[in-house]
Amino acid sequence: MTAASSAAGAAPRPWPGQVRMLPLLAAALALAIFLFDTFSPMKIAVAVLYAIVILMSVGFLDRRGVKLAALGCGGLTVVGFLVGLRHTGFEGHLLRSVVSLSSIAIATVLAQRSQAATTVLRDSERRWRGIFQSVGVAIWEEDFTRVQRLFEDLARQGVPDLRRRLEDDHRLVERCIALMRTVDANDAAVRLVGAADAADAIAGRARIFLPETIRTWRDLLIALAEGRSSFAGETVLQTLGGERRAVLLTATFPADDVRSTVLLSAVDITERQALAEARAELAHVSRVVTLGELTASIAHEVKQPLAAIVTDAQACLRWLDRPVPALDEARACAGRIAGQANRADHVVQRLRDLTRKAEPERVAVDLDAVIGEAVDLMRQEIADHGVALHMRLAPGLPAVSGDRIQLQQVLINLMVNAVQAMATAPRRELTIETRGGEAGEVLILVEDSGVGLAAEELPRLFTPFRTTKPGGMGLGLSICRSIIEAHGGRIRASRNAGAGLTLHVALPAADRWASDRRIG
Repeated sequence: MTAASSAAGAAPRPWPGQVRMLPLLAAALALAIFLFDTFSPMKIAVAVLYAIVILMSVGFLDRRGVKLAALGCGGLTVVGFLVGLRHTGFEGHLLRSVVSLSSIAIATVLAQRSQAATTVLRDSERRWRGIFQSVGVAIWEEDFTRVQRLFEDLARQGVPDLRRRLEDDHRLVERCIALMRTVDANDAAVRLVGAADAADAIAGRARIFLPETIRTWRDLLIALAEGRSSFAGETVLQTLGGERRAVLLTATFPADDVRSTVLLSAVDITERQALAEARAELAHVSRVVTLGELTASIAHEVKQPLAAIVTDAQACLRWLDRPVPALDEARACAGRIAGQANRADHVVQRLRDLTRKAEPERVAVDLDAVIGEAVDLMRQEIADHGVALHMRLAPGLPAVSGDRIQLQQVLINLMVNAVQAMATAPRRELTIETRGGEAGEVLILVEDSGVGLAAEELPRLFTPFRTTKPGGMGLGLSICRSIIEAHGGRIRASRNAGAGLTLHVALPAADRWASDRRIG
C-alpha cells in the first residue's frame, strides 16, 4: 500500500499536539470542578460538569479508560460531597451530588456508545479501504461537490436541458473536469497510469486525459445530471509515460441527493481490444481466403465439364466436316455438349449454395450411378495418363441421402488426385470400391498406386492450401471434406501396404439419415 493511500485509509486522528494537550486539559478541568464543588459556598451542582471531562476522554482513552475516568469523576464527586458537608446543609448537598452522579453515569453511557459506534465505523472504514486497495481494478475516489454546485447554479439560471448543454459546450465539460477533486487512488490505479504512488497519480490526473477521454467524461457528466445510478463506457487513457491504454470506465453514483462522492473504476481492456481487432482482421482475411477458395473451386470443378464440352464440340465438327455429314453422330455430340453445359451450371449453382451455407439437396442417391457418371467424365483423362481402372462395386447397397452433383464433385476430385499422384509411378492402377459399412453406412474407397505420403503428412492432408503437387492449390481435398461432412459423413486417408494411398469415404444410408434427422 502506498503512503498516500495508507494515510487516506486510516481513520481520522487528531493532530499530535492535540493528542498531548487533551489529557492535560481534561485533568485541569476535573481539578477545577473538584475545587469549585468542594470549597465554593455557592449552592449549585457544579459536579455535573464532570460529564464534559468524560466526553473529552473519548478522544484519548479506550473504553476501559473511559470507565476508569468516570469512576474517578464519581469518586471526586463523593469526596466533594463529604468535604462540603461542613459548609452546607446535608439534604441540599446530597441532592446536588445525586444529580451530578446521574449526569456522570449518563455521560459515561453516551461516551461508551459513541466509542462503540466509532469502532464500528473505523472497522467498516478499514474493511472498505482494504477492499479498495486489494481489488485488482483501478479505482479513484472523486469529490463531485463543486460539480454538483455548478449544476445547481445552471438550473437556477434557467438552463432547460443540461444534457444538450453538455453535448454542445465542450468548455463546460472541461470546467466540470477541473472542478472534480481526486480524494484517493488505489494501487491498481497507480499501476494503470504508471505513477510512482497515489499522490503522483492524483497530481498527474490532467496528463492522462485525451480527446477520447473528454468525450467519455461528457457522457459520465450527463449520466450524473440525469440522476442515473451508474455509468459505463469505453475510452482511452494516456499513462504518465505516454502509453495509450484502452479502458472500460465505470462510475457509481450515491443514491442520496448529495451525490458528491463518486467512485470511478477503470478496467484495462487494451489486450482485449487488440484481440478483438485481431479477430476482426482474421475474419476479413478469412472472407478473402473464402473468396479465393470459391474462385479456385469454380475453376477446379467446372474444368471437367468444359473439357468434355470441348472434346464433344471437336468431334461434332469432325462429323459435320465429312463429305457426307453424319448428322446422327453430330446430334449425339450436341446432346452431350448440352448435358455437360447443364452439369457445369449445376456445379456453379451448388457452389453458390455453399457460399450461402444452404443445405445440400437431400434426395436418395444411387452411389453406383454417381460413380459411373463420374468415371465417364474422367475416363479420357484416366486413359491419357496410362492408368488402369478397376471397379469393384458391391451389389445391393442402400441409397444414400445427398446431393448428386456434390457427390460427383467429390469422386472426380479424388480420382483427379489419384491420377496425378501416379504421374511418375511405374505401375498406375486406380481402384474404386464400394462396400457396406457399420451402423448403416456405405463406404467408398478410392485406391491408387502412386508415390504415397509420409505418415506425418496424413493428418494435414485435408488442410486448405496445403499441397505436395507443384503448382497445386491445396483446395480439392479440403472441399471434399466440407462436402462429405455436410452430408453427415466422414473422409480419411490411409497408406497402402504397397505403394500409394486409399481415400475412405463413409456416408450414412438414406434411411439412417432420415432417422438421425428425426432424432436431432
